[in-house]
Amino acid sequence: MTERLYYQDPELTRFQAVLRSQEERELGGARRWLAVLDRTAFYPEGGGQPADRGSLGGLPVLDVQEEQEEVLHLLPEPLPLRPGDAVSGQVDPERRRDFRQQHTGQHLVSAALLAAAGWSTVSANLGEEYTSVEIDAAEAGEERLAAAVQRANRTVNENHPVRIHWIEAAEAARFPLRRPPPPGRRRLRIVEIPGIDASACGGLHVASTGQVELIRFAYAEKIRGRLRLHWKIGRRAWRELEERDRILAELARELTCGLPAIPSAVRALKARLRSQEVAGARSEKRLAGLLAERLLAASERIGEARLVSRLLEGESPALMRELFQALCAAPGAVACLAVEAGSELRWLLGTSADLELPLERIVPPLLPLIEGKGGGRGRRFQGTARRREGWEEFCAGVAQALSRPPQA
Repeated sequence: MTERLYYQDPELTRFQAVLRSQEERELGGARRWLAVLDRTAFYPEGGGQPADRGSLGGLPVLDVQEEQEEVLHLLPEPLPLRPGDAVSGQVDPERRRDFRQQHTGQHLVSAALLAAAGWSTVSANLGEEYTSVEIDAAEAGEERLAAAVQRANRTVNENHPVRIHWIEAAEAARFPLRRPPPPGRRRLRIVEIPGIDASACGGLHVASTGQVELIRFAYAEKIRGRLRLHWKIGRRAWRELEERDRILAELARELTCGLPAIPSAVRALKARLRSQEVAGARSEKRLAGLLAERLLAASERIGEARLVSRLLEGESPALMRELFQALCAAPGAVACLAVEAGSELRWLLGTSADLELPLERIVPPLLPLIEGKGGGRGRRFQGTARRREGWEEFCAGVAQALSRPPQA
């Protein structure tokens, strides 16, 4: 049995131990060495809390798991030691501090959600970016959620003690547990915040609620007919606020206004951009109409059709679409257009309403010329092409098909 130093002192991050054994195993598709010590300060994954990280004997600890009553330290290679040798361990103090804040913060969040809104916690997860709490509700009203956030932070500011009790399972009735304890346990570890919350929990916690520092609601998502609420807790919440302050200050500089004026300045900027977009679209439409007239006047007549085929170098897909519409609106026209889109081409092929051409037969045999893909129906086909140098052959193939249209 491994002695659990983290329960004796959750702030302990440096320790000495004796190597009892180590072996190599296949875990998650990779070979890992598992070291077992006589005692450890490394917290193994469990109780909803991720495992500690750090180093053991100078090797990085990749994970920590529990197997029966032993704590397994997963290493990338074996320790250069024999059973019975002493070894030094170093737990990552920032990760330990973070997840202690997350775990106590999650208890405060769950207690506040229940007290302020009547929402019970179904499950919780302490993630690397967010702490999430799933509640037994399909919707969360803003007022009740805000009341829960306020209540949780009030508990933080009141700096209540966080007390740990090891009890026999039969004694559980002494505590107003938020959830029933797990069945089949002879002994329970109760984490109590007097007057606020009491839960059976095997995770590591801070000594008082003030050490949680700050609790902020991030966002909600629906899952299995319930809500999962995501939170920033402790230093994560402060870092988020600092990043938002930095972004707001940068926006204020760019918009040349004070922080309170940012929303109105952004709305004004959006209105100007929208006006410019509308004006630009109108200009593009007029330009496309003029260009269509010029291209049709210079186009080659093939049978009943006038074919306009162009690679519009340096132009936008928006202009190509406007030009395509203008050409296809003219009588007896066939438009075969392409624009550059990174390393590919985007192409459009279509006809005016008075022409009956079997494009569904013309297009597929020509696609290999441009390493193209795409499709359509009726009078409009479109797609992409990887082989730019084949575009002229593609257009020539369209012209040839127009001069000798496939037989029905």
